[in-house]
Amino acid sequence: MIQFEEISDEQRAMVDAVGRFLSGLRNRAAAAESADAPGKSPAELLQEVMSGELAPHLGLLLSTSGSGLPIKTDALRLLALHGGSEADVTAGIGLPETMVTRNPAKYGLTAMGLAAISSGKDGSALLMNKYLPELIKGRTFCYCITEPGAGTNTHKISTRAVEMDDHFVLNGQKTFISAADETHYMVVIARIVSGGEQQGVGTFVVEAATEGISMTPLDIAVLGDRQFSVYFDNVRVPKDGLVGEKRARTGGGIPQSVFYTLNLERLMIALINLMVCREALAKAVRRARQPRSSGLPVGSQQQIKIRLAKAKLKFELASLATKRATEEYDKKGAPQLAGMYANMAKLVATEAAVEACDVALAVYGVEGLNKQSDIGPLYQIARVFQVAPINNEMVLNFLGERLLGLPKSYR
Repeated sequence: MIQFEEISDEQRAMVDAVGRFLSGLRNRAAAAESADAPGKSPAELLQEVMSGELAPHLGLLLSTSGSGLPIKTDALRLLALHGGSEADVTAGIGLPETMVTRNPAKYGLTAMGLAAISSGKDGSALLMNKYLPELIKGRTFCYCITEPGAGTNTHKISTRAVEMDDHFVLNGQKTFISAADETHYMVVIARIVSGGEQQGVGTFVVEAATEGISMTPLDIAVLGDRQFSVYFDNVRVPKDGLVGEKRARTGGGIPQSVFYTLNLERLMIALINLMVCREALAKAVRRARQPRSSGLPVGSQQQIKIRLAKAKLKFELASLATKRATEEYDKKGAPQLAGMYANMAKLVATEAAVEACDVALAVYGVEGLNKQSDIGPLYQIARVFQVAPINNEMVLNFLGERLLGLPKSYR
């Protein structure tokens, strides 16, 4: 069989070690639940990682460049795509159930929050000395950028942080904010106003329990990911709550830390959709090999075989695009270049996932709508990410401008 991507012995050892660690956590969690015993704290789990068999592989998992997100995105890609056999993917707890029961969105948002903090001046020191210890205690982040009148168009946001003598006063509204009800910190993107003048856009870290913050749940949910509108009414933010660049250019400039964080978001979406694609394809191929009442497996039909082959090819190409994007992001170079690759990865991965789910439904027939098959829920995940948090048409607009030099068609 063609090996589209080879991974080194060291990388394979890391993947296997993480797999065994996570399997052990699941087994201990099940045992603790049956015995009505408390689980380990985040600090205890971190100590287990640092002292256990994962320790030799931390160099692959952690960035040592002194800036940027501690976890390498390319290591996340390896874990997502090489972390289990076909039997692992098609049996046990699938991706949809994992999203419902464990809400992994809050951990992705925490990663975005840490990226926003660490990408600014002196960000690594701030991350290591203040916020990573908070994370070890189990205190997570949410990311507040989307607004009712602006979406994710940061140039149009209206939330304002007015600079006072020793603090900022934050006012505005954010919407479609995941995990807002269970977060400890909110990373808020807002316009800075100082001396009555716009001073660009800043990234603020605000404790969620701060007076003046309220929220209302939205009547939507995708596989356990509850979302909220969040309101900031004269919220007092200490001066050190402003992270990232202290000022972008006068007149509303967007700091690089915002784009650095949004690039990470695109990459995480790509990784999720590659996992969806992989799981849908594995289920479809296993099903297509099984004999039917006619005596022939459905996979013997040329139409099905061709569609599965095309879906597999698109998965591998999307995997290669995501590999290139994660490598560029981990270099921590120009966010514009990383942004082009990250947006490409998001686009092709979501398209590959939808196609894989579509052919899986064709293979399963109406049984694919049965919750036990997971095909319907997988399709829901893939389809949502074609329009959220940014739709693929806007991604193509962006790529048309950056790759082809075409004029902007939106403001």
